[in-house]
Amino acid sequence: MKVELIPVIEITSYDQEVQMPEHGPYWKFPNDWENYHRLSNIKAGYSNGLKPYAKASSFYRVSEISDVDIMKAIEREIERQQTEEKNGVEDLVCSFNGGYVLKIDNEDIYFPQCCCGLDDIREWEDLANGQCIYFSIGHPVPHVTEKNGAICFDFVNTQLRESFVPPVIQPTIEIEKAKLMLAVQKAKNELQIFADRLKAINQRENLNIPDLDKILIWGVDNY
Repeated sequence: MKVELIPVIEITSYDQEVQMPEHGPYWKFPNDWENYHRLSNIKAGYSNGLKPYAKASSFYRVSEISDVDIMKAIEREIERQQTEEKNGVEDLVCSFNGGYVLKIDNEDIYFPQCCCGLDDIREWEDLANGQCIYFSIGHPVPHVTEKNGAICFDFVNTQLRESFVPPVIQPTIEIEKAKLMLAVQKAKNELQIFADRLKAINQRENLNIPDLDKILIWGVDNY
């Protein structure tokens, strides 16, 4: 079994006055939603070359996003995190929305859900270490148990009976902790490359945002 955790960030531009497709969800009408996201993102200032990790989704692999689009994502993130006080970059305290796609044997099994972010890598690492009693990375979240050196993900008997988006085809999966840890380490390597790019953009664009890379990957409370 080949196990991967793919770091992705969520990029949405629903406020651009582009007409939404008549039918959904996006995984059933991928062509319509792919075009909608592309046009909306272009109108929001992203490049035409911004391509989603999976067709029509709003997740983008950090290693495949251009510097131009990363810069736009930074600008949008600063806007999104503004408090009522409007403190500018001082309000930037959370990691990018998104998280990690669990991929097994080259098949995407489990996508980030609501309220997930890049800082969830700590939860995945704790899980692989056998230190995560309650796996908490947004919602809905699979129920996880450990048995004989493997982690079992139950996508049916969950605490919150919400639907996974997109639907998880397999009701349960088991992953050896050693293989999950290897996937975590590879994801962290990809995050480090992404962090170096954020540092370079911060300097090149004269953003002068202290610890920009750490905030957008780990969040203020976690680094």
